[in-house]
Amino acid sequence: MSTVLREIDEALADFQRRHQARPVAVYLGERKFTQLILDVALRGAPPTLSTDAGRPRTYRSLELLRDEVHVDALRII
Repeated sequence: MSTVLREIDEALADFQRRHQARPVAVYLGERKFTQLILDVALRGAPPTLSTDAGRPRTYRSLELLRDEVHVDALRII
């Protein structure tokens, strides 16, 4: 699994544990966003990163947003 996807997984799990609510968006800083795009391209995208297989199903209906202010940030809202 991509390092960025692993970070997203951990952040989502922590968010859901703390807030007991479904997150609506993931803000990725510019570098993390770029790294995620490269990771997906290297893996040939789905099915390994598909919302229909395994843990990434959590990302369904989540917006993935690029945060131009925080270059290396990962924030869940």
